[in-house]
Amino acid sequence: MKNYSLSWVVGVGDQANGGNKKFPVWQDVDCYLEKVKRRKGSLTLSIIGGPDIGPQFLQVFSDEGKYVLSLGEDDGADYVVRSYLNPELKNSEYEILGNIWSGELVCLDFSIVKEAFEEFFLMGDVSLELLS
Repeated sequence: MKNYSLSWVVGVGDQANGGNKKFPVWQDVDCYLEKVKRRKGSLTLSIIGGPDIGPQFLQVFSDEGKYVLSLGEDDGADYVVRSYLNPELKNSEYEILGNIWSGELVCLDFSIVKEAFEEFFLMGDVSLELLS
């Protein structure tokens, strides 16, 4: 298993509370996922000491049941961001944490977010079927 760093912010403005933890166990990741699930916030799981080429981090922005999920990856030639794509929400827009996102990038199913983080935690990557 890879080594990770976990960072999070839950809430916004004066109500924001954040932190980070090196070498989290899955229960740490799951705990903070549940916190951002119910509120506004973000969670980032970064690989520590991994290869220069390949996935670097997985991140979710959350806004009360709306999620933007992305994976940063160095493919050796460029830095690529893979995202969850939701074709059902194409041609719509959502505000998440004060930014406007194309509906196509918005996930409304938290189980997908959790699946992506679990896969990344266990494997160091997320399948192309989930994040393309």
